[in-house]
Amino acid sequence: MAEATPSWRSATVAVVFVLGVGLGWLGASRQAMLDNRARDVAGFEVMRQRVDAEYMRRLDLSEAQRKHFTAVWDEAHRELNLAMSRMRPEFDGLLQRIDERVRPTLSPRQLAVYDRLESERRSQLPPRPADSE
Repeated sequence: MAEATPSWRSATVAVVFVLGVGLGWLGASRQAMLDNRARDVAGFEVMRQRVDAEYMRRLDLSEAQRKHFTAVWDEAHRELNLAMSRMRPEFDGLLQRIDERVRPTLSPRQLAVYDRLESERRSQLPPRPADSE
């Protein structure tokens, strides 16, 4: 019995080590995904500002023209966001039909992952308009 104890301890240490590595990897992967998402969202605004600056530079706009250009594009983006939010119910219906076709092919483990991924993705959609509830 004295010989079994060291191998049991070794196995326990190995299992704890593997679990630690696995949990560390999962945590790092999730954090990387969240960081990428935050960068992508922030990146859109940065990209928009860069494109606007390039347009204004290449058009050689005066200060008054720059203010007008920026105001027009800011308003256009607000209108685009509003239009996207109005389309949200149609998006929801489409996503539901996709779910109905994809979910039956997934295992229980895959369903859990799919549900988490879909929840994260759907949280990035524009909000539903107030009158669509």
